[in-house]
Parts: sequence; C-alpha cells; structure tokens
Amino acid sequence: MRILIGALGLALLAGCASMNEKRASGPASSFASVKPVDQVAECVLFAWQNQSMMGSHYGASIQPLAGGGRTVISVGEVEFADFRSSGTGTTADLYFQTGLMDWRKNRRIEAVKGCL
Repeated sequence: MRILIGALGLALLAGCASMNEKRASGPASSFASVKPVDQVAECVLFAWQNQSMMGSHYGASIQPLAGGGRTVISVGEVEFADFRSSGTGTTADLYFQTGLMDWRKNRRIEAVKGCL
C-alpha cells in the first residue's frame, strides 16, 4: 500500500514544473498589444480574478518580472502570463501546467485576448 501511495505522489509531482522550467519550454501562446505593460497586466489580473470556472473563482496575483515587465500568476502556479515591453507596446506569453484541461486554458486565453 505504501508503494502505491508513493507512486501516486510521484505521478502527481511529475506534472508540476517551476515557472522557470515552464519558461524554458516556451510559451503555450503569445500575443502582442499596443497598450502599455501595466495596463494589459492589470486587465488580465482582474479578468482572471473575476472568471468563474465550474462555479469557483481562483485567485490570481501580479508580481514584477525579472528584467522588467509584470507576471500575472494564478494560485498554485497553474497558469501564468508574462508581460514585457516591446518596441510597439506589450508582448504577452502564456504558460500552463502540464495536463491542464483545454477548456480552462481557453478561458484564460480569452481573458488575455480581451485585454489586448
């Protein structure tokens, strides 16, 4: 029984990668906007905080991005978005935890697109 529980624990942890590991793998989606970084990032923060998914609201926060910009991150690092200044405005890169359901990814992507 202990072996089964240990194997299950390892399987669950296998889907969890650090934010830097996710960044190294490349974004799941990328977008561009002519709006400034802070405006886009704050819009996405509020949109993610207000989204209801299967009757629940999941927390999100905003933090500075190393090298400049902002990161909006959901509780548990299930998904996050990096916002950086570009020559014409802002680039947005989205990252998702492995195994995340497509409907949830699509809802988060829709929210980002609505802020561009």
